[in-house]
Amino acid sequence: MRMTRLTSLAPYRRTGAFLLGLVLLLASGSALAASAEATVSQNVVPVGEAFQLTVSVDDSVDNEALDLSPLDTDFIYGRPSVSSNTSIINGSMTRSTVWRVAVAAKKMGTFTLPSLDIEGMKTEPITIRAVEARDKSAAQDTETVKLTATLDRNAGYVGETFNYRVRLMIGTQLDSPALQAPFGDGLEVKQVGEDVQAEAVVNGRRYVVISRLYQVTPAKAGQLTLEGAVFSASEVKGRRGWGPSLGVPIARQAEYMTLDIKEKPSDYTGLWLPTPSLELTQSWQPDAISEPLGIEVGEAINREITLKIKNIEQSAMPDIAIDYPQSVRVYADKPEYSRDGDYTVMTLKQVIIPREAGTVILPALSINWFNTISGQKQTSEIAGLQLDVKPGSAVTAPLPQTPDVSAPQTVTTAPTTAATVVKDAGIWPWATGIFALLWLGTLVLYVRKRPVLKVKESAAPSRNVAESPLQSVIEAVNANDTVRVAAAMRVWDRSVLPDTLNAQIDEEVSAMMASRYAPSSSVWKNTQLLALLKKAGEEGKAKRLSRPRHLTELL
Repeated sequence: MRMTRLTSLAPYRRTGAFLLGLVLLLASGSALAASAEATVSQNVVPVGEAFQLTVSVDDSVDNEALDLSPLDTDFIYGRPSVSSNTSIINGSMTRSTVWRVAVAAKKMGTFTLPSLDIEGMKTEPITIRAVEARDKSAAQDTETVKLTATLDRNAGYVGETFNYRVRLMIGTQLDSPALQAPFGDGLEVKQVGEDVQAEAVVNGRRYVVISRLYQVTPAKAGQLTLEGAVFSASEVKGRRGWGPSLGVPIARQAEYMTLDIKEKPSDYTGLWLPTPSLELTQSWQPDAISEPLGIEVGEAINREITLKIKNIEQSAMPDIAIDYPQSVRVYADKPEYSRDGDYTVMTLKQVIIPREAGTVILPALSINWFNTISGQKQTSEIAGLQLDVKPGSAVTAPLPQTPDVSAPQTVTTAPTTAATVVKDAGIWPWATGIFALLWLGTLVLYVRKRPVLKVKESAAPSRNVAESPLQSVIEAVNANDTVRVAAAMRVWDRSVLPDTLNAQIDEEVSAMMASRYAPSSSVWKNTQLLALLKKAGEEGKAKRLSRPRHLTELL
């Protein structure tokens, strides 16, 4: 019995040793990762007037671990107050120890508050300037708020965009802060994106750092002066004793900058696009590996064009207009814009659907632009595509036409879909050999002429394949993507649906297209169309279940 007890306690002892080791490991890791930081309430102080020194360690240490004796040479100080804190957030434990002490300079001059040691962790030294107490102008702390600005370059062409970044550092409590954009005669200034906020410690002063980006576009040539951004606020200072706080006005302005702007060359013709880099690319679906690309009437082709231009704002991006032949129908989505570093990116998606058989040439696209590095005109081009269009193997209802924005918007009803005619017999030549052993030759010939047998046979083993076009339409409608809706509707066979339901679906698709491409149209919601598509799925399922299951039922 005694042996049994010892055996049963062994796993707990091993577990306890493991947990103890884990705790020691975590503790040692925490100690290795701990660091010390020193900050001051101000860097410019009157002689004999106290400022606050704060020393913090991101670990739990002894209250007497801070040695202030290195301050004895140039400073006097009081007894520090100490606070410790331990918190657990989402299973993560953090500890901290903070000392706060009043410090004053002994005499005028610039001194270094030395590095302090806390159990091997050292703080960074801090520069302190002590001025005469009666000299109020010298005692003004200009380090409370800092404003700097940078420009990516100083020379360029008319219409070319410059990136102007403002960096604002706030190290005190402020009221009613305001940042005014840079300005200048002949310069258009526009903020880009949202402010970026962070924290930093500089020379012992803790700052909130705000970064803002502006685009500056010159509208004329010559030496243009860009006046710096201006920051204004009131610094909140409390009175000694009772009474309200005081608001001391603060104003900072970034330095002026000069831009050397050149005029457009006199011999340049066409759209003026000054930029050091322009990238024009495209992709096709299906991939056009070789030409001509074989395709059938009614089969959709997706073309996605991407234009990236450096140092240009969105409003200056060119409009892409491609003159397609009348033998195809084109559904073009509205361009999408984004930023990629210093580049403005425009993406254009198109769905191209051949209307008739034959050879079709989809046109190429070229864009002229001015290279500001070489000082020369350049042309970027993407190739067109040759199609070998064959008659379609299925006849389906055409999609609604893209609305004409110049005419009153009307909702039209498309004709109902025709029945699908299947030409490929698939596995039936093999199945016919088996049926020939069981049925008379005339019966076999009769069966092979009925296209419904092909539908029934293929629907049994892979039922989801027949439903996938409808699912593609539903997904595209849920995403409110008219380009995908146009492509998916072309391949969805609706011949089994009632004429009334088909007409309702066509009407809703027309309304969707009108809301996307007609700027004056009202907002369209996809709720009704999704309900009709759900009903279409139920109708299609009911039609399939009602079909005869045995060959004898077809005779």
